[in-house]
Amino acid sequence: MRVVFLEAPEQLLAERRRLGLDVRDEMWEGELHMVPPPSFGHQLREANLLRPLGPVADKAGLLVVAGAGLYKGSKSWRVPDLVVLRPEHVTHRGVEGGAVLVVEIRSLGDETDTKSPFYARFGVEELLIVERDSAAVTLLRPADGAFRAVAPDDGGWLPCALGVAFRQGEGSVLEVRLPGGTMSRC
Repeated sequence: MRVVFLEAPEQLLAERRRLGLDVRDEMWEGELHMVPPPSFGHQLREANLLRPLGPVADKAGLLVVAGAGLYKGSKSWRVPDLVVLRPEHVTHRGVEGGAVLVVEIRSLGDETDTKSPFYARFGVEELLIVERDSAAVTLLRPADGAFRAVAPDDGGWLPCALGVAFRQGEGSVLEVRLPGGTMSRC
């Protein structure tokens, strides 16, 4: 069900804050998007992807965080599922000034597809979209102010700048090839 308020009642916003329901809310150029908590399958896909990315980020001197806000001014932010970033982009609010890799796990009815223009303006170097249920993957890189899909190599792998590559495995398995050739299945 889609609900649009011309002005959100302050009582509703206060109740959401009190209950902790606002942690994934996003502000889109002054328009509040109230995002429901992700399903268990969504959270599991996120957690399984975070595990192999952590050591790779550590080795590169980067941070990887789940659910961090990416802020562009005071009236515009998004909350991707995972973000890999340089330590100098951390602020008291979250992440500002760019990101190496943003991961969005697409679930039925979410707004993944409409976030890419914000990510391009934010300075995201690569955007990985993972389908929650099928593990199909799309890797996007900025080109001419927008994101463009990266073509997979002959083995179906989508290599990202971190030295990690992704592909949909059999069934609904996401395969991650780590530097050195080690494989992780998410």
